Amino acid sequence: MINNIKFLAMFFVVVALGGCNKDAIVPEIDLTADKVKVQVNETVAFTVSGEAETFVIYTGDSMHEFAKSHLAVTEGKDLDQEEVVLTSDSLVSLTPWLTVIVDNHNAGLEPGIPLVSMDAILQNLETLVDKKYTNKESASYESYLFMIEMGSGLARTVATDMVNLYYEDHSVLLTPEEGFSTGFTIDRYEKSFEYAYNEVGTYIVTLIATNVGDKKYSGSGYQGDRTSSGDEYDLNRTIKELTITVQ
Repeated sequence: MINNIKFLAMFFVVVALGGCNKDAIVPEIDLTADKVKVQVNETVAFTVSGEAETFVIYTGDSMHEFAKSHLAVTEGKDLDQEEVVLTSDSLVSLTPWLTVIVDNHNAGLEPGIPLVSMDAILQNLETLVDKKYTNKESASYESYLFMIEMGSGLARTVATDMVNLYYEDHSVLLTPEEGFSTGFTIDRYEKSFEYAYNEVGTYIVTLIATNVGDKKYSGSGYQGDRTSSGDEYDLNRTIKELTITVQ
């Protein structure tokens, strides 16, 4: 009897805890504007209908384009993976360039100072062919060690230029040159936003509505894995678009 009571107690605890789990509900929302054709500097009033925990709107003009936002650019991709490699073709291409540098260095040496061997440098560089580096600094440093007889300063400059000019760059650098576009937060209770465009054009306005669920307890779990990422929590987003023409 006592065992049955214990079992029932544990059962109700499990059910109660399970009832506390929060799944992210897909937001059901819509986005409208009081007018979709406006003049420069004329205010557009956007209105959101429906419920969500957060709303962010991208107005579509410079630095506020959803297509150039962090969310859109990085979706499904590894962030800013740098990779450089010295290929056989790269080594052939850099040889004449490096030969001139070494010859000029040797020509300026005082009598009695040993010459730097171009053959020795090339033989050492051959050991680096097809070796992949996850950053240019490491690649430069290894080639620098093979040229240090030319002097630390010159060797460092030559190694850096060699990597930048001749190593193949397989990097996936996702950050736009001007930086990621940003959106504007819309109050979840007010659900309205006003904006005025200062240039003629056609703009795609994008609304991102997000609901956040419980943290995903996977891998090493919450205590062991404090890495912050969008995949850490159960998320559901709804995206709505409309077009504004500024005349």
